[in-house]
Amino acid sequence: MTVPVYIISLASAQHRRTFQEAQAQRLGFEPIWQAAVGVQDFSDEEFLQQAFCWQRPLKKTEVGCFLSHLRVWRRIAQSYGPAVILEDDVILSEHWYQDILTLGQASCADYICLETWGKKILGQSECVGDLKMQRLHMNSAGAAGYLLWPSGAHMLIERHQKNGAALADAFINEVRGWRAWQLVPANLVQMNVAVHFGQPAPISTESLIAREKHQPFYPTRLTFLRIKTRRVLGETRKAIIRVAYWLKGREVVDLKALLDTKNSQQKKLT
Repeated sequence: MTVPVYIISLASAQHRRTFQEAQAQRLGFEPIWQAAVGVQDFSDEEFLQQAFCWQRPLKKTEVGCFLSHLRVWRRIAQSYGPAVILEDDVILSEHWYQDILTLGQASCADYICLETWGKKILGQSECVGDLKMQRLHMNSAGAAGYLLWPSGAHMLIERHQKNGAALADAFINEVRGWRAWQLVPANLVQMNVAVHFGQPAPISTESLIAREKHQPFYPTRLTFLRIKTRRVLGETRKAIIRVAYWLKGREVVDLKALLDTKNSQQKKLT
């Protein structure tokens, strides 16, 4: 069994692609390169259609990032098995691809988060081979690395058709009714937060999203009210989930302590 690994990469970020090529060769897998959607790749009309569907107006770079993930979801939805989606600024553990081949045999998942960052509410445990995963009830961040089944891809696409775009990680984390899991310990970390785990980023990872200057605007008063209403409802729902799972005794975990750094690539990649 093989599991496809898609890596979303901007053509202009050649240093990142070089890094990921070396990492993939070392770990024994052949990546499938998915060209990232740049701000020049969609019209102003398409941007305006997507930019006001979430809890705040999106930047052009944020819309591009979302559309990049959406393109891979569509490819996975037409396939017959799970695939990994990576952004091009991740550090992978030494046995990362062996983990993926094992996790790909899971029959109880639509989505497995592979990365660590932020606090998460975790539930019951399941083992796939010698790997442990826990049911993921709430995730505060993470779209840099995940394993997705066609069933999960269909749910994401349907959500987009119904609700429009959002920040890619928020969009994924807000899906309800699917079988979402967290790999524990996580086996990858995004470079821009690697320093929090004692791992300096091996290459420059300046974010195009952070670099884009953005002054939020609302085309109409009604749009403003809709966005603010979504924000209030979204935060209220999060609070309800936190309280509900706290009362049920669910585990609230800061995965800072759960990154699989024992066999980290960091020393080999620098």
